[in-house]
Amino acid sequence: MEDDTMTGTDNQAEASASDNTFTRGERIQQLCDIDKDIVQLMDHTAKAIAALGPQPASVPPTQQTESFRRSMDGLLETLHNVDVHMKRQILGLEEARIIRLRQDTKVMNEDARIVAKPSLEPNGVGSIGNLDVGWLNSRNSKVERDMEAELWGNMKKYLEEYNEGHEEKKPTP
Repeated sequence: MEDDTMTGTDNQAEASASDNTFTRGERIQQLCDIDKDIVQLMDHTAKAIAALGPQPASVPPTQQTESFRRSMDGLLETLHNVDVHMKRQILGLEEARIIRLRQDTKVMNEDARIVAKPSLEPNGVGSIGNLDVGWLNSRNSKVERDMEAELWGNMKKYLEEYNEGHEEKKPTP
């Protein structure tokens, strides 16, 4: 089995270059930890949803609210951890020149004007070239319109059922 740590002068040069470099094994362990945190995200989400659902009569509403609050706090804390650790991993990949997030620059003429060269490769933060996919998606109101139509349909159905229930209870002369 091959050892992932460096030996001899390579190890000393690496240590002097940066105190926070990680071996391949450490990077893989960090990715495994992120994976475990993502599983925790799903667990916190499931617990939060379960806390919002119907509960046995023996569970008081305050306990249900507290359970939801604890689950959401855990979810947000874990989400923050995943975010921070993923950013560290991405920066490590960029430093190792495995991925490229920043656009290349080239000198256009002798007065050293630097102009960004357009790229159609995703940059890792939701942009492709000068096109921001997140911005485009935020301008689409289809989801909002569909949800509004669904809510109006549910309200109409509820009022029709409510009206039918009250008509049956009216005494007939």
